[in-house]
Amino acid sequence: MGRINREVIEEVRASANIVDVVGSYVALRKRGRNYLGLCPFHSEKEPSFTVSNEKQIFHCFGCGASGSVFDFVMRTRNLTFAEAVRELANRFGIPLPQEKETGQAKKIREMAERLRQINTMAARYFSGNLLNKNSGKIAREYLQSRGIDEGTIQDFQLGYAPKSWDGLKRFLTREKVDLKVAAQAGLLVPKSGGDSYDRFRNRLMFPIKDVRGRTIGFGGRALDDSMPKYLNSPETLIFHKGRTLYGLATAREACRQTNETLVVEGYFDLLALYNKSIHQVVAPLGTALTLNHVRMLSRLAPRAVLVFDGDEAGMKAALRSLEFFLREKMPVRFLPLPEGMDPDDFINKEGKEAFMQLLSEAKPLMEVFLEQSLSKYDGSVESRLIVVRTVAPMLRLLDSPIAQEGYLRVLDQRLGVSEEVLRAELSSSSIGRVSTATSQKRKKEAELPEWEEGIIRILVNYPHWIPTLEESSALKSFQRKDWAEVGGLLIKYYQEGGKLDLSGLLMDVQNEEIRNMISSWSLETSPWREEDAHSRLREYFAGISSSRRRLQDDLKRLKEEIQAAEGRRDEKLMAELLAELQAKKAALLAGEVNDEANLSKGEMV
Repeated sequence: MGRINREVIEEVRASANIVDVVGSYVALRKRGRNYLGLCPFHSEKEPSFTVSNEKQIFHCFGCGASGSVFDFVMRTRNLTFAEAVRELANRFGIPLPQEKETGQAKKIREMAERLRQINTMAARYFSGNLLNKNSGKIAREYLQSRGIDEGTIQDFQLGYAPKSWDGLKRFLTREKVDLKVAAQAGLLVPKSGGDSYDRFRNRLMFPIKDVRGRTIGFGGRALDDSMPKYLNSPETLIFHKGRTLYGLATAREACRQTNETLVVEGYFDLLALYNKSIHQVVAPLGTALTLNHVRMLSRLAPRAVLVFDGDEAGMKAALRSLEFFLREKMPVRFLPLPEGMDPDDFINKEGKEAFMQLLSEAKPLMEVFLEQSLSKYDGSVESRLIVVRTVAPMLRLLDSPIAQEGYLRVLDQRLGVSEEVLRAELSSSSIGRVSTATSQKRKKEAELPEWEEGIIRILVNYPHWIPTLEESSALKSFQRKDWAEVGGLLIKYYQEGGKLDLSGLLMDVQNEEIRNMISSWSLETSPWREEDAHSRLREYFAGISSSRRRLQDDLKRLKEEIQAAEGRRDEKLMAELLAELQAKKAALLAGEVNDEANLSKGEMV
């Protein structure tokens, strides 16, 4: 399916009143010009979730969630942007003309759809076998022995692949399915001579579904001594183990309600928890967690808990994933099970209450990682260095200076190494370049002028002054790219409609932190009276203009001095002057300097 036209997106946004859409999920009551309700994205007793009919945006003053009607649907339904647009278009009866699809894209889309259809047929076949009194007896007895009830069997569409080498093949033939495509789906294994046979035989079958509930592959648990014990579908056009989690479709709503996703290691670990009404659970498919997995988890809920086997292998698997969670800035905890037990064993033996107690005691995975690393310290200088260099890469990935400082204090107390030395070690090239780059980036952002944010905030509160931003050319002087982009969007949306379309603006702002700030400003009372805000804005523009004039004078002087030094062939002075010029470019209004100056062979052009 091709991309959705921007014009159609705007039509959907104009038709989908945000109060109506949010009101179908959240009980709203009018308060002044806005509507208030309990936030659907975090637990709260007092309502802090605000919806503006006038601005067509939402903002939660508790958790910071904000955005347009599309953002709300994406969050509540765990959809992509395109899926949210389509859902709202269907709801409000808006046809979706598509941009023309290329021949190759159409071919891939049609093949993906065929593979999903064949997998759906196979799931129906396996499920029918399980329900058959005769052929499914062995599988049903096995499920009964594992304590899996009928409701769970139905919710996950569990099935049975009989011992026959061609049972599924014959079924697909009767359904007039192209067996070559069935082989591409991983259901049949080709043989020489063009023949094929069933991949899954005498196995309990677990249909693997995507977040929309479409069957994309299978897992099969052997019910005899066949190896491997667990067999998954091979990688196909629609099935990739590193980008798929078992239980996605069944967990989605529960994850949204609990704001947390539990991650277990196996099919039966998941089914055992689900069987006890713990539904916010997913599992990787026999692989270690990948960065793609963590990104999927971040779309399900804001937090995760790893519930891995209570042995050394389970601990190592959890710790290997820490880097991915830190990179995605997603809070993650680790639930330690008793030695030798997995989630299936524990909840069936100890019960749901005991499991929930353990869950409440789960510690941040970073703390667990730190404790595991410190356990290797034996008092020697060598082991102290090993611990620091083991922990340092993870500390560098922390985006909270407060958290980083807290962990550095723990290292200080446990290793006897001062925070100053630890910070120096963190920044040293011997540990790696990432820390230095991150430190420099944070330092640079801390030194950026506050007037950028101030200008944007004033213009959000008093949008009729947005034209002055363009007239002043101040936007060229913004040093932070994110704020410059917001400034450009303010001008764009004001020019298009003669007023600020805040919902459209938020839809285009990529930085979530800035998007949340803008929505919050727009729904709060301005901190300045209008005349004070106008005065402040003029001061910002005047200061920028003065700085620009000083810079232009400096550039003119440097140009003359560089040309003079070149005439004298004074290479040392030329190098110094060029260095000064580069420093000024970096420190003052780099955007305008880049427009007006270009260094080429030591000359100012």
